[in-house]
Amino acid sequence: MKNKLQKGDYGYLNKAKLRELIISFVLILMVLIIFYTGYIKYKNTKNIFTVFAAVSVIPTARFLVSYIVMAPHKVIDRKSYEYLNQCKDITLLYDLLVSSKEKIMHLEVVAVKDNSIYVYTKNHKKTKAEIEKFIRLMFEKQCRLSAVKSFDNLESYRNAVNSLSGNESGRYDDRIKELLLIYSM
Repeated sequence: MKNKLQKGDYGYLNKAKLRELIISFVLILMVLIIFYTGYIKYKNTKNIFTVFAAVSVIPTARFLVSYIVMAPHKVIDRKSYEYLNQCKDITLLYDLLVSSKEKIMHLEVVAVKDNSIYVYTKNHKKTKAEIEKFIRLMFEKQCRLSAVKSFDNLESYRNAVNSLSGNESGRYDDRIKELLLIYSM
C-alpha cells in the first residue's frame, strides 16, 4: 500500500499543488455545467441554476487561491534532501508554507530539537533577521524557544543541524512541530 504524504514530508508541496489544481479544474467545470444546464433549459440566465452556479464559485475560488499561493514555490532538490536526511535524531520538516495574517513564507527545511528551530530557505526577498523574527512572533505565546536561526547556505545549515543532534529533546519540541504543521498550508 502506498504511503500518503503528510504536511512536513518531502514532496508534499508538489502533491498539494497538483491536488489543488485538479480540484479547482473539476469545480470550474461543475460551475460551468450547472450554469449552462440552466441556460439551455430556460433559455435565459434568470433561473435557479444560475444561483447554484454563483454559490458554487465560492469553494472553487478557495481551491484556486490555494493553488495560486503554492504555485511559485519549489521543493528542494532530491540531492539536498538526501544530504540533509543523513542528520540523525532531529525532526526535519520539509516544504512548509507558513502563514500569518500578514504574509506567507516558504520554509524549505525546518529542524526542531531542544526547543530550537533552524530554518533553511532560499527566500531572497526576506533577510535572515526577518525570517527569525517572523518565527519568534508565531511562537511567542505558545512555546518557549531557546533558539531560532535561519540559513541560506545548505552546508552551514547541515553543520548547525548536526550540532543540535547531541542535545537532549526539548520540552516543547512536539508542540513546536505541531504548531508548524498547523500554521502551514
